[in-house]
Amino acid sequence: MLRALLIGPESEIVKDLKENLAGMPGLSVSQQVERYPDRVEMGILLRQLNPDAVLLNLADYQRACQLIGHLGALRPQVPVIAVHSFCDRQVLLELRHQGVRELWFPPFQVEQMQHAVQRLLQHKLAAAHHQAGAGTLIAFLPARGGCGATTVAVNTAAALARNKHAVLLADFDLHNSVIAFWLKLEPKYTLREAIERADRLEECIWRNLVESVRGVDILCTPPPGTPMVLSGGKTFAILEYARQNYQFALVDLPDTLFTSCWDVLENSKHIMLVVTPEMGSLHLARRKLDQLQNYGIPKSNIHLLLNRCSHLDIQPAEVAKFFGMPILAIFGNDYRAVNNSFKDAKFSSDGSKLGAQYTSFARYLAGEPDFKEAKAGVSKIRRIFSV
Repeated sequence: MLRALLIGPESEIVKDLKENLAGMPGLSVSQQVERYPDRVEMGILLRQLNPDAVLLNLADYQRACQLIGHLGALRPQVPVIAVHSFCDRQVLLELRHQGVRELWFPPFQVEQMQHAVQRLLQHKLAAAHHQAGAGTLIAFLPARGGCGATTVAVNTAAALARNKHAVLLADFDLHNSVIAFWLKLEPKYTLREAIERADRLEECIWRNLVESVRGVDILCTPPPGTPMVLSGGKTFAILEYARQNYQFALVDLPDTLFTSCWDVLENSKHIMLVVTPEMGSLHLARRKLDQLQNYGIPKSNIHLLLNRCSHLDIQPAEVAKFFGMPILAIFGNDYRAVNNSFKDAKFSSDGSKLGAQYTSFARYLAGEPDFKEAKAGVSKIRRIFSV
C-alpha cells in the first residue's frame, strides 16, 4: 500500500480526485495539508508522516514548483504526482525537468491512475530489494544505429561471465536485433513470452525463456513482426526478476527511444551511451544525452563509451571536452576480430587486444581494481561543432 500525502488548497479538482481515489487498491491518502509548506515545515511533515508518495495540487503553480524543489532536496526518493486543471506540453516539460513523472488532470482516467500506482508500488518494492543487495542493471544505448553498442554489450556480458559472475543479456531491440543471429540461436521462447508471464516468473519458467551461451543467459527478442503488447509494469517485473537472480543484467537497447526503452532507462543503475568518433555519431549522441536529461535521468547515471577508436580518429580527450564529461571506456577499431567472432558465433577472445579491453571494462563494473580511465588531452573538436 502506498501512503500518500496530499498537498495544496482544497478545490473542486481535489474533491473530484479524492472521489476517484476512494477505494482504489494500492493507494491511501493518509494526510491532507491545504497549503504549501515551506522547506522547514515540509521536512517536519516528511519525518512525521514518512509518505511513499506526494500528491501535489498545482493550483498555485509557482509555489507548487518551489515545493517540488524542496521535496527533491529533502526526500529525492519520494515520487511526486502533480494534480492540475489541465495538461499541455510546456507543463509536462517543466515538471519532467524537476523530476515529476506523473500529471493527473480532469477528467481523471482511473485506469491510467491505477497503472501509475502499480508502477510506484513496484518501485517501492524495488527499492527494498536494492537495499537487500540486488544485482546491477546496465543499459547499453547507441548514439545511432551501427555504433557497435550490441557488440560492446555482448562482449561485456561474456567478460563478466568469464570472471564467474551471474550475467543476463536481455535484447530489447525489437526492430533491428542481431544477437540471436550472431550467436546462431533459434530460441523457442523470447521476450514476448517473458512479457506474457511477467506476473508469475519463477525459476522453472525462466529457464525456458533464456538461452545459455558460455555462461551468459540471453533473453532474445521475438522475430520481426511478432505482435507484442509492452507495458511498464510487465517490463519492470522482468527487470526486477533479473536483478534478483543475476549479479549483472545487461540490456541492449535500440537507437530509437521507444516507451519500453524509457522503462529500462529509468530503472538502470548505469546507462552506457555508446558513441563512435565520427561527426554524425557525436552530434546524435549529444542530442540523446540532452534527451535523457530532459526526461529526468540524472547525468551521474549516464556514461560515455567510445567505440571503434584509433589514432587516426578524433581523440578521446576531444570527445570528452565536446560532451563536458569523461569517457568511461575506450574500445579499439578491430573490424576483422569482430567480424570473425560474428562469423564463428563467438565472443571476442580474452587474449586479443579488444578482448582485453572488454575484460578490463568488466572488471571495472564488478568493482575490481585494474581498470584505467581514459586520459585527457588537447581539444580541437570545438572548431567542427562551433556556431
